[in-house]
Amino acid sequence: MNKRIGLEGSAASKLVQLMRKHGHNKDVTIELGEVLAPMPNLQIRVGDEEDAIDLDMDDLIVSKTAADAGLVVGDHVIIIGDDDTQLYFVIDKAV
Repeated sequence: MNKRIGLEGSAASKLVQLMRKHGHNKDVTIELGEVLAPMPNLQIRVGDEEDAIDLDMDDLIVSKTAADAGLVVGDHVIIIGDDDTQLYFVIDKAV
C-alpha cells in the first residue's frame, strides 16, 4: 500500500482508484479485452457479444508493460478507450 496517497493493489488497480477519487471523465472508458491475435499484429475484441468490436494495431497504443507480457490468444487485457481520438490504450494483461 502506498501510505502517502492511500492506494492499494496493482498498477491498474491504483489507476482506477485515482480515477474514481479525482472524478470521472465521460470520454474515457476502462474495459477488458480479449486477445484475438498476438504481437506484432495484435488484435483485441472489446465489448459484449452484442456490441463487440475488434481492434487492430491501427486502433491500439500498447504500453511496454503489455508488450512485454507475452500476450497470447485468449488472454484478457486492460484497455482504456479514448472516445475523442478513437484510440485504445492497452495497459496490461489481466490475471
